Amino acid sequence: MKKLYDDRYLQIFENKLKFKAWCLPWGKKEVKIEHIKKISEKKMGVFSGKHRISGTSNFRDWFHFDSQRPKKDKAIVLETDFKIYKRLWLTPERHAEALKILKNILS
Repeated sequence: MKKLYDDRYLQIFENKLKFKAWCLPWGKKEVKIEHIKKISEKKMGVFSGKHRISGTSNFRDWFHFDSQRPKKDKAIVLETDFKIYKRLWLTPERHAEALKILKNILS
């Protein structure tokens, strides 16, 4: 299993994503690529997750732990086939690199 991307909170492999800090600064989680149905890029603002360090407020969207998220303006949103947390909001340290890798894997 080849690692394609690695930063403080996220690793991307050919067949899965691994969140090093899913909930608060602990709680690892893996998501298989086969569960991801769509990828998009979204701007974050006051009402769209910019200040959410982790968690959810609506059980549709999930934000992995990222203490630096308030300093970031964009997120990668993965739509999944999960029953809850259908949209996973990723804020990788190297946004453009992670987005390109994920788009290549999902195409």
